[in-house]
This record gives sequence, structure tokens and C-alpha cells, in this order.
Amino acid sequence: MIIGTTVGARLVALETVAPTDPRIAITGRTASTAAGVVMAYPAITLRFTYSGPAPTVHLTASNDDNYWNLACNGWDPVRLRLKAGENAIALPTGPAPEGGWVIELGRRTEAWMGITTFTGLTLPDGAELLPPPAAPTRKLLVLGDSSTCGEFIERFPPEDNANHPATANATRSYGMLLGKWLNAETHVVAYGGRGIMTDWAGRTDNLVAGDFFGRALPDDPAATWDHARFQPDVILTHFGLADLLTDPVDDNVYVAAWQRYLDQIRAAHPAAPIVITESSGLSEDPMIHRGQLRLQLERVLQRVVADRHAAGDSAVHYTPLSHYPGGPNDPHPLAFQHEQIALELMPAVKAAAGW
Repeated sequence: MIIGTTVGARLVALETVAPTDPRIAITGRTASTAAGVVMAYPAITLRFTYSGPAPTVHLTASNDDNYWNLACNGWDPVRLRLKAGENAIALPTGPAPEGGWVIELGRRTEAWMGITTFTGLTLPDGAELLPPPAAPTRKLLVLGDSSTCGEFIERFPPEDNANHPATANATRSYGMLLGKWLNAETHVVAYGGRGIMTDWAGRTDNLVAGDFFGRALPDDPAATWDHARFQPDVILTHFGLADLLTDPVDDNVYVAAWQRYLDQIRAAHPAAPIVITESSGLSEDPMIHRGQLRLQLERVLQRVVADRHAAGDSAVHYTPLSHYPGGPNDPHPLAFQHEQIALELMPAVKAAAGW
């Protein structure tokens, strides 16, 4: 579609590009609606290439806490804070390098912090949208809670802004680092404060892992995700802390809950290897409460895997994970700790996938 805008006394033609245009590559779970492409999960990425005058990206935010990274041609990204409502993001212009300007927009925040809708691009006269960069052939699915979301990872002493969405950055989370280092297209399907059985407050009537596993938008039961759109080579799960934070959990009840969750995953991905790891937020000191919780989680996960193997599903694996304590004012792992987590988990992921 061609429209026009007046600059001075001159009419400048603008081409509108739909958010579902195949020249725009979108990685991650999304829902296509009449309003545009709706994005709630963390680490969703938009990529496209252009030459000539700068296009404008149009994003609609549900509130003022939607944060994104904007990178151009692999340069260090800048942080964008969207305002509630419509946002028009102008991009670099001028003579394009060979191959054009390669734009990458990465979603830093997660669903409870706000939702973003991508409504498309406008191209001024002379701008050309080129084929997008090729996606990796390897595919990784990462399931988890707030640590998997990269919640509050960019905070440093004195941590004045410790629990603000501005310090979230899913693009630097351990799962996305694994995808980058292993050259795998990565979907992060995660929600802060949610476990296999309960949320962080011990509620069983709130959203948990099995509820949002099959959704394109985690809080919308009507937004069903088509698993055929993304069949991973390997799946990594990171849960446990939310389930154990409040009331004691019976081992048998917790094992059964894990088995139901794994049954859901198997129904969607019958052959994909699954790597189950424990929560990075649990202490390794058995003399304190969170250390005792770690021992229980390890015991439960090892039993879950043994039961799957006994039932004939040998492609489910348990791998331990060290404690990463975050900072003095918040227990979520910091950015450099996410790098350590990714390095620790990489051998298990590679072995399971055969990479």
C-alpha cells in the first residue's frame, strides 16, 4: 500500500508493510490478530534488512513498561522504552553498507510487565526491504520461570532500580545465550513466578507451566499455539523454585505433577530430547531451608527421569545446576551469572541434541 506525507512543500510517498510480511522474520511465539502481531513472551525477536532512507517501525504498547533492544548491523544494542499506546521508531538512514542495514529488535520484558503489538513498517520513497537474514537450522525451546525470562538481570550495586522492568533483559538470558553460542533458533516460553504446580505465592488457581505451554499468549486461553510451527531439536526446562517457596510439597504429588507436564511436552514434541535442570535460585548449603529444598528438587527430578526411562522414554535427561545467588538486594541471577549458567548447561544440551 502506498500513502503519502508532506515534507515542506514536497509530497513524499510512503509504503506500508504489514507485520506479517515474509521479509520480516519474527522469532518466538506470537499471535496474529486484526491489530497486528501480538508479543507477550520474553526474547521475541524481529529481524529485517533494508537499504535507502530509513523505515519506521510501528509498535503499540499496553503500558510504559515494555522494553526492547534495538541493534543495527551487529552493533551493541540500545535500550528502547515504549510509551503506552502507539510508538513510531525511526531507524538509521544514509548510504547503506553492502548487504543493507540489518535491524534486530529484541524483547527484553515478559508478559506480566506488558504486551507489545507490532503493526508494521512504513518505507519512505527510495527505501527497499530486502530478504531477511537466514534463520539457523538448529532449534532450541527453553521453558521456565523468572530466571529463564532474564528478569532483573541488569542491576548492579547500589541496585536502586533492582525490581524495575528496565533491568530485565531476556535477550541476555542463559537460554538466548545458549541459542547464540550453539547457532540455534531459540524460543523462550517462560513466565516469572510460575512453577509446575503453583505460582510463587503457593496458589494453585493461578497460571502455571502447564497452562501457558500450549498458548501463543500466556495469559490468553483463547490464543492457542500451533506446535507444528516450531519443532525443537532439544528442549530445556528450568522450574522448581515457585513450587517449593511456601507449603511443603509431598514428593509423590510433585512427581505426578512433573509427569503430567512432561506428558504435555511429549504430546507436542514426541521425539525431542528434554533436558531437565533444577532451579538456579536454590542454595547448595544443606543446613539451610533453601538447601533442603534443593535436595528435595534433585530427588524429585531424578525420580521423574527414572520413571520416564522405565516407561520407555529414554530421551529425558536430568542435569544438575549450581546455585547462582544474584545480588545483595535481589536473588535473580545477574547478567554475568546467566553467562555462567549457559556455560554450565551447554554440555548437557549439546549431548542431548547430538550437536
